Amino acid sequence: MTDDAWNALLHGGLWRSPRMLWVEDDTEYSARRVDDLASAVEAAIAAAVRADGPVRVIRIRSDAKLGCFAGQLAAWRAGCVAVADDGGFGPEELDHVRPDLALTVTVTGDSWSVAAEGAADRPSAGRAANRPGTDRAAGRTSTDRIPAEVVAVNFTSGSTGSRKAVAVTRGNLLALFACRGLDVPAATGRLTSGSFARPAYDGWWFDTWRTVAADGTVVCLPGVNEDVFAWPDLARTYGIDRVLLPAAVVATLVAAVPEAIAGIPWLFSGGEQFQVSTYRRARQAGLRNHFVNLYGPTEATFATHRYELPEVLTTPLIPIGRPLDGCRQTLRTPEGDRNGHGDADHPSTAGRELVVAGPLVCLGYLAAGTLAHRFAEEDGERAYHTGDLVSVDDAGDLVFAGRLDSRIKVNGTRVDAAALEQEVAALPGVLDCRVVQDAESTVAFVRTAAPGADTALASLVEPVVKGFSPAIRVRLTDSFPTKSGGKVDTRLLMARHRATEEGGER
Repeated sequence: MTDDAWNALLHGGLWRSPRMLWVEDDTEYSARRVDDLASAVEAAIAAAVRADGPVRVIRIRSDAKLGCFAGQLAAWRAGCVAVADDGGFGPEELDHVRPDLALTVTVTGDSWSVAAEGAADRPSAGRAANRPGTDRAAGRTSTDRIPAEVVAVNFTSGSTGSRKAVAVTRGNLLALFACRGLDVPAATGRLTSGSFARPAYDGWWFDTWRTVAADGTVVCLPGVNEDVFAWPDLARTYGIDRVLLPAAVVATLVAAVPEAIAGIPWLFSGGEQFQVSTYRRARQAGLRNHFVNLYGPTEATFATHRYELPEVLTTPLIPIGRPLDGCRQTLRTPEGDRNGHGDADHPSTAGRELVVAGPLVCLGYLAAGTLAHRFAEEDGERAYHTGDLVSVDDAGDLVFAGRLDSRIKVNGTRVDAAALEQEVAALPGVLDCRVVQDAESTVAFVRTAAPGADTALASLVEPVVKGFSPAIRVRLTDSFPTKSGGKVDTRLLMARHRATEEGGER
């Protein structure tokens, strides 16, 4: 796809079509109706520009996914960076982007409203006059604050440190839309995608914009804790072809409500390591879905590798597979810290570091409202050193082997937490493992089907964990809490452990 394709996506005939484009909260929206909402947001942007001058970064806050989507469309038409916020942004995220304009889009059924937030409501208020990277004299956003090619922001999950704001370009999204390795057959000839991802995360581009770019329909799925039992009816009614879910959410559904995903032919998983135990339980539950394991750092727009699971899985770990078109990989012997990860004095020997390059790699990181760090070019392409360690299996697929920064100190001894998690997760009866450390202790949380009564499993797990360090505690549990984005909430795991202290420990 080219810039002409980008312009066609924003301004083409799709938006005059009466066909159904979006389904959310029991309301169907035609493409024309979505365009009406985008036009209302555009009018609010134009009014703000007339009052205060040009803007570069626009924050669109909405509890409805449709509000975030239409707000992005409007911001892009205005030549701005669109930052979609469904209510999860805190001071750290807002300081990374420092929006010039904040709009709240409220959607109720087939009606909506758009309002500009007042100066007291946004940390970046005061506009350009008091912000680095702006022209104070003219009160304008300077052209070098954020390059014109940047159109959106991905936020990292923060699982490997503080959350970062990643600058996404038109070229990144166009490369994603053109990536044929993410295509699936559409039962009706027109793709219908179930949308689970939140707007601030990279899965959003796959769920929504890639679907729309393919002339498809987006069906927003209620959250797992809201009404997961509505999923089967939505899948039947609209013929959902695919859904993207974090690995922890797949594990929860397979164990508790497998019927929720039974009617969706293609199930993509990503965000964390997809466990063999989850796949086996899915097949035992009678699920016949096509399962695809995706891998890709947020810094590479969405995904860089895929692995479609066979009917019978014989490997001890599920591979992350091979590069998608538009991605070039390099495997390098770790040499210490390239992206703020790792330990130069104690490089891991578990595998080689994966470096990804090509048009899917984003421009860099935003901080204090400017492009503060550009990813370097290697061999003429932008490249990102993932900090992830991989090995190559006998079939030529990559297998995740841990992280450069997965080594932790327990009582002065270095422990490879990723290797510990993998060894424990491979034990019979274990579904998953997470090693969590705070200032007081290190705990291996082990998810099993029956933690309360399985003393035999506890006796199997303990020697493996203690083999890494006698000081690591073991805690069996039947579930892992997840964050709103779907990843395991390790802080909450530790908080629950602290609340019960020794009472539930094996």
